[in-house]
Amino acid sequence: MSQEPVEPDPAWLAFRATLERAIGVPLYQYKEPQMKRRLAGIMTRRGFAGWEEFERGVTSDPELLAIVRDTLTINVSEFFRQPDRFETLQREILPKMLQEGRPLRLWSAGCSIGCEPYTLSIILNELDARGRHSVLATDVDIPALSRAKDGRGYQPNEVRSVPPGLLQKYFVRDEDGTYRVTDEVRRRVIFRRHDLLTDEYPVDIDLILCRNVVIYFTEEAKQRIYAKFAKALRPGGYLFVGGSEMIMRSYSVGFRTAGIGFYQRAA
Repeated sequence: MSQEPVEPDPAWLAFRATLERAIGVPLYQYKEPQMKRRLAGIMTRRGFAGWEEFERGVTSDPELLAIVRDTLTINVSEFFRQPDRFETLQREILPKMLQEGRPLRLWSAGCSIGCEPYTLSIILNELDARGRHSVLATDVDIPALSRAKDGRGYQPNEVRSVPPGLLQKYFVRDEDGTYRVTDEVRRRVIFRRHDLLTDEYPVDIDLILCRNVVIYFTEEAKQRIYAKFAKALRPGGYLFVGGSEMIMRSYSVGFRTAGIGFYQRAA
């Protein structure tokens, strides 16, 4: 017995359109069930009776809008997240690239508060301190980028996976108990606002990290992003994804599997 198609909720669609304009993110390309669950949680906790009332609240309260934006952009990050994967990067993949003897261009796509691009900078410094390598760090969330550029205020749980020797070498502990990265780490990283869904991608990149970002997008949006990543990479370049992520039919968008969490652009 076939089910009747579910009619779209006009109040939800109006709320989503208002939110898209307010935060500049094309929400129709996000997975709707996940997005609605997160937003409904805020709506309930704040005591709004429905999407129409929530819409009025979001448009009149900048603090509430910031909470909603942060909920959707998921600014959760830490240095050396999944250390074994970064060990593979440091011991196998990057040394192979460095053998070519040219400056490397790395891209942290969806960099959040900066833990990931600064991790890359630390690794590059350990492998080739004199090399003129660079890390492009991008995110759609301007407040997160602002914090990332500052390079300070990192909580102990955000540096818990940093090897002790590297923590001592590349971090300073401030009086309030938080950590900041050294200028040596910061100078390699360039921060820019970038929307993976709508903006042009950079080119001639050697390695792209995009971890635990696209899991919130629709399958169609994911495939478009992966295809654009493949075009952004140099032939033979690598894409490094999150622990639970997998590119379905990776060959169809220009990749081959290169280990757990790693894909390589086909030559």
